[in-house]
Amino acid sequence: MPVLRNFLKSVTPPTRERPGEWVQHPDYFVGTEALAKEDAAAAREAFSRVLAERPDQLDARAGLARASFLLGDPGALVQVDEVLGRALAGTTELLRVTLEELGPAAEARALRPALAWRVAQRLDADGDGNGARPFYEVAMRLDGLVGHKARVRSLELDPEPKVEALQSVSKLTAHEPELHKRVAALLRKLAPEEPRSIELPPADTHLELELRPVHDAPEAAPTAPPPRIVPVRIQGMDDAGLRVSSTTGTHPVPFGKILGLALGRVPAEDGRTTVLTDLVLSWPDGAKGSTILRAILGDLGLDRLYPGVPPKEAYWRLVGEIEKRSGARRLPAGAERETLPRYAGPEEMTRSVHGAG
Repeated sequence: MPVLRNFLKSVTPPTRERPGEWVQHPDYFVGTEALAKEDAAAAREAFSRVLAERPDQLDARAGLARASFLLGDPGALVQVDEVLGRALAGTTELLRVTLEELGPAAEARALRPALAWRVAQRLDADGDGNGARPFYEVAMRLDGLVGHKARVRSLELDPEPKVEALQSVSKLTAHEPELHKRVAALLRKLAPEEPRSIELPPADTHLELELRPVHDAPEAAPTAPPPRIVPVRIQGMDDAGLRVSSTTGTHPVPFGKILGLALGRVPAEDGRTTVLTDLVLSWPDGAKGSTILRAILGDLGLDRLYPGVPPKEAYWRLVGEIEKRSGARRLPAGAERETLPRYAGPEEMTRSVHGAG
């Protein structure tokens, strides 16, 4: 561990020793020996004694964080964050040594996603893709663009990425051109045949699924083939997708099969206003129009999905969950978040959003 000690020498030489004659605190070796013997309690005491005299000594802080982690101390996570934060401010070699000093406390799965992202970036920039990948896999839990970047980079570093995983990430990155381009390149390399998506047969009244080629959503146009609108009621939702019922019974709709999402406010039969929520399962393909599951506000099951939550808040929670988990494209193009366009009726919404009706 000469790199870490040289770094410490340059940062915090003990005041009682002359510069250039820095020596390790004897209790540091007591702590490391205790860790080797799996005596985390003794190690914590030893490292605490070191830090009482040398509060900025990084390797002792790493040892204390490791001992605290092994003892199940709830404060260990904060200690690990602090140690790695300091290491990340130094060289990549210092980071590697610190990761080794922290041991299991610095394994990717033990870190917060945001910190795992920083570690992954540093290792990756230094050419250590294999070392970076586990940290990217943890960083995938981050929301938004950073989480998408972690997913894409993890797949790029995977020697055998799954086509299904690539297709899923391709949908998630549809609104991020650069990331989407990188995923598309991997797909072309691994699956030169045309990607496939879920579509409902337009003449079949059953919610049975068949494979159809994926095509980019065309701009809505008056000549577009008429879509198939299937009225549904949402019965439930879990991590895999929605459960919807129609005239043919109850069927699963995996999130990965939802390609588009359209929202609109229309007059109801009683003269009031209701909300239509369209889930697009396929884009128009030749003579076939898109396939759309349509639910009115009362058929979304908001009271079951979000008991006790005000209806408006529950609705936007549901929309957010579907968008986040499916990567569905909001329709029409340019539609703003948490806005409900007004239409004269369901037919006008169909024509305006889906191109025919």
